[in-house]
Amino acid sequence: MKTFIAELKARVLAGGEISFEEAVRLIGIEAQPDLEELLSAARDITFHFNTEEPSLCSLINAKSYLCGEDCGFCSQSVRFDTRVNRYQLLSPEEVLRAAKEFEKKGAQNFCVVTSGGELTEAEFEQVLEIYRLLKAETRLNLDGSLGFLTPERVEKLKEAGLRRFNDNLQSSREFYPKIVTTHTYDKRLETLRMLQEGDVEICSGGILGMGETREDRVKLAFELKPFRPHCLPMNILNARPGTPLENVPAPDPMEMVKTIAVFRFIHPRASIKLAGGREVNLGLLYQEMSLKGGANGLIIGGYLTTTGNPLQEDFAMLKRAGFKPGPAIEPQNSAAEEAAPSKEGEPLPA
Repeated sequence: MKTFIAELKARVLAGGEISFEEAVRLIGIEAQPDLEELLSAARDITFHFNTEEPSLCSLINAKSYLCGEDCGFCSQSVRFDTRVNRYQLLSPEEVLRAAKEFEKKGAQNFCVVTSGGELTEAEFEQVLEIYRLLKAETRLNLDGSLGFLTPERVEKLKEAGLRRFNDNLQSSREFYPKIVTTHTYDKRLETLRMLQEGDVEICSGGILGMGETREDRVKLAFELKPFRPHCLPMNILNARPGTPLENVPAPDPMEMVKTIAVFRFIHPRASIKLAGGREVNLGLLYQEMSLKGGANGLIIGGYLTTTGNPLQEDFAMLKRAGFKPGPAIEPQNSAAEEAAPSKEGEPLPA
């Protein structure tokens, strides 16, 4: 197995790709020495194609618990009694205030997230105003997760300052109908194609630990390949009370670490970020292991409806994992964690 891993690593470093069958074999590794070899190889691939500075993103839940879709993992669906805070779209000034706080604390990227399948025309115009204000008043890279799009909306968002858009595929095509019935997998792929055609950077990943198989995880990675996501968030199910997945058992953290390493072989150039559920399911030990074995970024300061690690803890963990954050993100106080509305909840962008 060590020879197999070394051969795949050499091929990826040379600009080649691994096959689906080879990825399935990698994700099936059980022996500890081989796992260590896998993580070491994933780390080498990470730093060959990416810098030693981690990619750090923050987000704001700009419109909460007002979604009519039935994604089984999500506490923001009005179909489920989850008791999270419900509020309409925040004002541009409220979003700017949060963005500036996150910028002070070291985030390079800021994502405006809204619940719901599609924004109304009035909401969309307000979102454009938000991006124009953020572009004028911050140095942040501006991202969004704003539901389903049209080519016209893609163009307008880009003109207003949007750099990157999040549209997670969540799972394999085969597993998807088990967690969502109100829209299709193809609907999500359609959004990715619009972004690609509109020359907007793509952020797309998934949620691990929803009951899917190892093969489902590899299928997700290969579904994403044609879109070459710049950012690939890896959420791990944080089963929320009131959702259909609330009783799904917590996943084996080592399985999650191994999956992230295999994703690195398949997506060598992507910013693979540990996202929602990392604190609950991995703890510091396995988060750090993932950062040493394929991941090269974090979502910091909390998620849509859940709080995250204290910022000082995250920065210390990044340094232990060998990343060089630089003076811009040296640990300070945790004011950024208080920037967005108080929440409880679920993984990063649904």
